[in-house]
Amino acid sequence: MKIKCPHCRKTADKPSGAVNRARAAGLRIFCGRRCAGLARRKRKPKAQKVEEKRIYDAEYRRKNRTLLKAKKAAYFQRTYDPAKARIERKKRAAFHAEYCRRPSYKLWKREYDRRRRDGFYGAFAEAAQLTIELNREIKERATNEQIKWQSGTANKSQFREREGRQPERRRPRFRERRDGHSAAVGR
Repeated sequence: MKIKCPHCRKTADKPSGAVNRARAAGLRIFCGRRCAGLARRKRKPKAQKVEEKRIYDAEYRRKNRTLLKAKKAAYFQRTYDPAKARIERKKRAAFHAEYCRRPSYKLWKREYDRRRRDGFYGAFAEAAQLTIELNREIKERATNEQIKWQSGTANKSQFREREGRQPERRRPRFRERRDGHSAAVGR
């Protein structure tokens, strides 16, 4: 039988049984497999296909989270090499240090640490935050010398020099003896 292809609009010879079967089922009949395949295409733009794939992948990952996690863990166990990982970390160390110095990262890190402390202290999170802010304000107003003195990082010679400059040494004049009575020291 002669048919007219709905895709390419050319006439073609097809067996009468195939034509009758297609008409009975309400299907179109084409001149060949190529036209049949081209006619079934949806003709979607690439952007639409990409978006549909993204949505499908997100749904698949949501449904199969445990399966995917197990597969990734098994792959990591099969392929992990500590020596190679060490080399890769060293390659990226300078970039990571530079990243950590950025002001935007410092702000993010401060907020992240605050949230983490809040979780640790629970009901006392606000008191802990106030203490940290108070210490920060004290350190901003203190000189380097005061900070070193409070933290105990001043060395012995500095300590002795400062102690010697004081008009009266602040050592105790009387010391408690073991029997509970006071006795003069150095006299």
